[in-house]
Amino acid sequence: MRLSARLLVAVGVLLAVLAVRIVGASNAELARGDELRARDDVDAAILAYRRAARWYAPGNPSSTDALDRLAAIALAAHEAGDLETSLAAWRALRGAILSTRSLWVPHPDRLSRAETQIAILMAERAGPTERAETQRRARSQLELPPRPHLIWTVLLLAGWLAWTLGAFAFASWALDEEDRPRGRQAQLWGTVVVLGFGIFVIGMALA
Repeated sequence: MRLSARLLVAVGVLLAVLAVRIVGASNAELARGDELRARDDVDAAILAYRRAARWYAPGNPSSTDALDRLAAIALAAHEAGDLETSLAAWRALRGAILSTRSLWVPHPDRLSRAETQIAILMAERAGPTERAETQRRARSQLELPPRPHLIWTVLLLAGWLAWTLGAFAFASWALDEEDRPRGRQAQLWGTVVVLGFGIFVIGMALA
């Protein structure tokens, strides 16, 4: 029971640290994007907002706000007749969402809207007689790439968790006061670390 409790505490601490890191980095990039946009450096702002959106975690408001700002830039640029900036913003929004996909794709409505707008803008850049075919071809090319294989993705996550917790447990309980291995404890947690890392690598390669 004591071991289980310690492992749960370790997982909780690890998740809390990750959450703080993700939200903090996303918020910093969002603020950077706002600053660049205020200085009319729209191209750099788009990159900052894309980075902010890529720091995705469920419930992270800065990531969602960054997607909204990208959409706002795209719509404003389109209204002003700046098709290239509008296209760049929609592509940044789409790329940010796809870069955060795992077992699911977040923000499917925003993704679908971005892909529709990208196809429309690419058609607008083509000649009048080519617009329909250009939009059809663009839409076909924007089809969602294959998702990571579910089984290998789960295996990857399990390996990472075993590797991380095993390393924590090894440092906490497998070494004595003089940092010498403690027999069975060192063998047990060392094995968990090695197997976890191996499973993680296999999952990364096959997912």
